[in-house]
Amino acid sequence: PALYEAFGLTVIEAMTCGLPTFATNQGGPAEIIVDGVSGFHIDPNHGDESSNKIADFFEKCKQDNQHWTKYSAAGLQRIHEWYYFPAQSIRIQIHFGARP
Repeated sequence: PALYEAFGLTVIEAMTCGLPTFATNQGGPAEIIVDGVSGFHIDPNHGDESSNKIADFFEKCKQDNQHWTKYSAAGLQRIHEWYYFPAQSIRIQIHFGARP
């Protein structure tokens, strides 16, 4: 992963495709992903820890066929709630008093 990403469009794209997502714990991805819920934060300064986290995820997928699906669904839900245009549009309208 990158040391820092300002926004993390690739993270949103991956999550939108239903991929369990691993991304840097810095910048935008740290806000997009809820670590351990909708994806995983990776510390780019600790390669062994990061590779163990990824390997552990795939090992759990081998043991539990719903493990992948759990993170896929949570990622899709996170994107739908926070980054999907209609959801953003409603938040903006509420913020500026256009909606009750």
